[in-house]
Amino acid sequence: MDNSLPLANELAKLTGQAADGFLTEENASKAVQSLAYVLRDSIPNAAGAGASIINARGRRESAGATDPVVLRADKLQYELGQGPCLSAWAEQRAIIIQDTRQETRWPKWTAAIAELPLRSVLSAPLTTEGRRIGALKVYSPSPLVFDDHSVFLIERLAGPAAVLLGSARDREATQRLGSQLAEALANRDAISQAQGVLIERMHVSSREALDVMLAESRKEGKPLQEVARGIVNGLADG
Repeated sequence: MDNSLPLANELAKLTGQAADGFLTEENASKAVQSLAYVLRDSIPNAAGAGASIINARGRRESAGATDPVVLRADKLQYELGQGPCLSAWAEQRAIIIQDTRQETRWPKWTAAIAELPLRSVLSAPLTTEGRRIGALKVYSPSPLVFDDHSVFLIERLAGPAAVLLGSARDREATQRLGSQLAEALANRDAISQAQGVLIERMHVSSREALDVMLAESRKEGKPLQEVARGIVNGLADG
C-alpha cells in the first residue's frame, strides 16, 4: 500500500480489496482464506496474516493463513487456550505485541512460538450486530512495526469483514441445518415404514414394533435407522 495516499483513499482501497477478495466466495472457509491475503497486503509491515471464525466456546471453526508460520502460531493459541487473537476476540478490542520476546501476557504461547520468525503481532476482533465472529491477525518477524495507524486500518477492515464472514457462516449453517433436517426426515420415514412392516408381519402394536427394532439395534450395535432400512429393504428384496 502507498502510505502517501490520503487516509480516505487508503480506506477506500481496503474496502475495495475486501469486496473483490471474498464477496463472491461460496463458503466461510474460502472467505477467511481470501481475507488473510487482503489483510497482509493492506497493513504496512505485515509479513503474514490470518483470519479465524471462532465459535461461542472460543474454538476455531474456520481459519485462513498466508503461510505456515501464521498457521502454526495461530493454531498454538487454540491448543493452549491463550494468545493475542483469543484476547482480542474475548475482550473485543485490538491487541498489539511489540516484541514477543518481551511479552508477558501469554507466557505459554510466547514460549511455544519462540522458535518461529515472529516478533510483532496485531490482532483485532470481528464483530457484527453484537455477535463475536472471530479475529484478524497480522505478524512480522521484526519487533516494533505496528502502531496506532496499523490498529486504525485493521479495525476499519474488520467491520465489513465481520459482516461478510458472518453472512458466509450463516449461509453454511443454514445449508448444514437443511441437510440434517432432510436426513432426519428420511430416517423418520424409514423407521415408520419399518414399523408398518413389523406390525403387519408380527401382528404387534406400533410401540411393540419399535421395541423390536430397538432390541435389534442394541444387539447388532447398529443405529436404529440402519435397522429400519434393513427391514424395509428386506421386504423389497422378498
